[in-house]
Amino acid sequence: MIRTQSRHAPALPFATAFGTLSNLASIGALWHRRIQTRRALARMDRHLLSDIGLTQAEVEAESAKPFWKE
Repeated sequence: MIRTQSRHAPALPFATAFGTLSNLASIGALWHRRIQTRRALARMDRHLLSDIGLTQAEVEAESAKPFWKE
């Protein structure tokens, strides 16, 4: 049996690169959501915070976190 070489590159590197780009987009979206949520929490007054069961100290601690930390 004679084997021929394919002129096409394997699909795996593209699939891996696409998966990486997809993961980066997901991480970026997550970080953006964290930023927006923490900013919204920081703007809430004590009455709203008590309605959702958070204290001012908890909100300050959450708002102080960098966006990449959960």
